[in-house]
Amino acid sequence: MKLRLLPLLPVLLFPLSALASNCTLSDPTLTVQSYIVNTRQERIVMYWKKADGTAWASLLNLLAGNNADGRIQMAMNGGIYAKSYAPLGLYIEKGKQLVPLNHASGGGNFFIRPGGVFYVKGERAGIVNLDTFKTSQGIDYAVQSGPLMIENGTINRRLLPSASSRKIRNAVGITTRGEAVFMLSGRGTSFYDFACYARSKLDVRQMLYLDGTISAMYQKGADMPWQSHPFVTMIAVETRHPD
Repeated sequence: MKLRLLPLLPVLLFPLSALASNCTLSDPTLTVQSYIVNTRQERIVMYWKKADGTAWASLLNLLAGNNADGRIQMAMNGGIYAKSYAPLGLYIEKGKQLVPLNHASGGGNFFIRPGGVFYVKGERAGIVNLDTFKTSQGIDYAVQSGPLMIENGTINRRLLPSASSRKIRNAVGITTRGEAVFMLSGRGTSFYDFACYARSKLDVRQMLYLDGTISAMYQKGADMPWQSHPFVTMIAVETRHPD
């Protein structure tokens, strides 16, 4: 799959304010915890199950089993999961596809169109529309979720400013500079406000919703966040170590 992450010419020609001029936060005091990945020093990885086949299930367990050398800089829950505690859509870990792509229709956030896939291929990360995702060949890590909140700088038209549902939400984005950024709302927020904040304040051009209500983020040096429910997949940013 050809990676298309860096539309640099538009960024050079148009000020960033032009990209954000047509969205307005209904909650101007909204805060979002964010973590931008430094690909020169860090890598993005995903976790689901331990070697014995049981799930890691919590950020606390994940750090206890993988962070003896302090490599984990950030960790958060991944995409939406099924009642069977398995990823609801595509999931790839260490180059191996463990769950296939899900093109089904249904209710709930996962099925709001368009859906998307967040993937890691070598040192590069990207978000692609579910309808244009072609192959998992060569991908190291991937998780499918939905909805795709921002695509090519445009907020999903299904995310209405008037929507009343406000929940804790987490997401992953790609900035106009091609950086991966992980986000967690500081309090309950609407889809639209979350997307508007990401675009106007974090320069996010592609944004994929991961989950809500149960979501939590750990950042190195901060306290371990309280976790109300078990997680299935988790995404971590780790310091690179020489092989």
